[in-house]
Amino acid sequence: MNRRPTALAYAGRPWRADFEPKPEGGSEEAWIEAVERLAVRIGEARGLDSDGAHFLGVALREAVVNALHHGAGPDGPRVTVRIEVARGHDLVVTVQDRGPGFDPARLPDPLSPDNLCRGCGRGVFYMRRFTDEVSFVFPRRGGTVARLRKRLPA
Repeated sequence: MNRRPTALAYAGRPWRADFEPKPEGGSEEAWIEAVERLAVRIGEARGLDSDGAHFLGVALREAVVNALHHGAGPDGPRVTVRIEVARGHDLVVTVQDRGPGFDPARLPDPLSPDNLCRGCGRGVFYMRRFTDEVSFVFPRRGGTVARLRKRLPA
């Protein structure tokens, strides 16, 4: 299924990219890469070193991939990503989907010997490892909102 961002702009407001089905072109992977590159560029522009910006991009990619694979609503996946600088020293990434939600406490530990060869739980592990704070909110109307916060250099 082809998809592309429908909005990717900055005008003194948070960066925002909406993910919706678009039959006329664009791929899911290209959209993910574009949003990841945007987060990396914003991180670098706000003072993160290249490694810190790269790993911020990895955390965002994991959040988006999880939302696309696990967070589809009844009429397919729709993921909204918002990247913003909050209070001047925090980069906040919000990824929202319309899926059934999940219990983060029930994710298997990817470092457990029994899980080393399994893929589940690794994305959230990377999100937590590469950002300063990760939280999940589950709205009553459904879906998951993942928030990743990365402190920026002063």
